[in-house]
Amino acid sequence: MRNIPVDTNRPGFALIGTGKAAARAEYVELADGSRKRSGNQAKDDTGVPVWVIDVLVDDPDADRAEVVGIRVSSWDEPKTAKWQPVRFVNLVAVPYVDQGGRVALSMRADGIEGQAQAPKADNKAA
Repeated sequence: MRNIPVDTNRPGFALIGTGKAAARAEYVELADGSRKRSGNQAKDDTGVPVWVIDVLVDDPDADRAEVVGIRVSSWDEPKTAKWQPVRFVNLVAVPYVDQGGRVALSMRADGIEGQAQAPKADNKAA
């Protein structure tokens, strides 16, 4: 499915750091079609470990705040300062159909502003 860019420059909109990050679990598909955790950390297409950064979404148009996990590939665990604004590089929403058949969104970014980012894969033919 298509990636949808997220505009975080709206007045009053902010992503607030919780100071929480966790390694994203890798899942394997079993012979019966079900999935389970493998016990390893997930890696992106280039082999870089994937982390989930929890942020609080403060949106002036919403009645309540929401905690959202944003996936970031990084060799080192990304850090966010607790209760401080966080700016992500190339933040996108990725729609998908969950196991219950409902459309859901996953959030992904290339990195966190001010922190080193994992190098992109070179898509040139060799």
